[in-house]
Amino acid sequence: MDPTDPTVEKPPTPRKHGGRSRWLRLAGDLLLIAGGLVLAYPFWSAAYAQVQQSRLDSTYREQSAAFTAAVVSGNLDTHKRTISDAEMVRRMAAVYARGLKTGDPIGRLRIPRIKLDRLVQQGVEGRKGLDPNGDSSLLRSGPVHYALTPLPGAGEPFAVAGHRTTYGAPFYELDKLRKGDPIYVDTPYAKFRYAVAKETTVDPTDISVLNDRGYGLVLTTCTPPYSAAHRLVVWATLEKVKPLTKARVR
Repeated sequence: MDPTDPTVEKPPTPRKHGGRSRWLRLAGDLLLIAGGLVLAYPFWSAAYAQVQQSRLDSTYREQSAAFTAAVVSGNLDTHKRTISDAEMVRRMAAVYARGLKTGDPIGRLRIPRIKLDRLVQQGVEGRKGLDPNGDSSLLRSGPVHYALTPLPGAGEPFAVAGHRTTYGAPFYELDKLRKGDPIYVDTPYAKFRYAVAKETTVDPTDISVLNDRGYGLVLTTCTPPYSAAHRLVVWATLEKVKPLTKARVR
């Protein structure tokens, strides 16, 4: 066979894959990985929150037992006089607050309508608690108490923030609450029952809700879902309080 014969077909020359093709394939792989991580984010963040709630539960049980023992054994008022339940709770709340540190579990928040049952943590003290990033790391573990507001029974309002769409999304269905719905807060010193009074939407910078006297409980979260454009606020009034010990705190 004459290789110079023009009628003879020559084998195809293999194409050389340039660097551009390799970079395109790499970029595609990276985009797939990034997409997978984004889609998985709600799941692994929820798992993280669940683990943290389990840790907080163990800590809360220990702290509750220690607090009750300390109140009963060392702070009994032996004078034969009576005080109201509200005053006793106020005194015990003051004692409990003195031992709290940022990140400590305060008590358990339960909202039957939305099947919520989470431990609430103590937030960052002072003005830092108003910084949007002040309690961000704590919110990954569950709802957080605005530390510049009083504890339940010590004043008004007891204000709590929670995530709407990530880290277990404890406040995802907060907008489904209706007037009169019960909300329960259990602490080592008392049990509280609140009733939803109203809800509204405010700007993220509107902190006046934290000073709104006349409401025993305030819950806040981002709205609409997957956006931090506004804050959904739920107000509730205190209906009943039951001290968990008959100790008379001085």
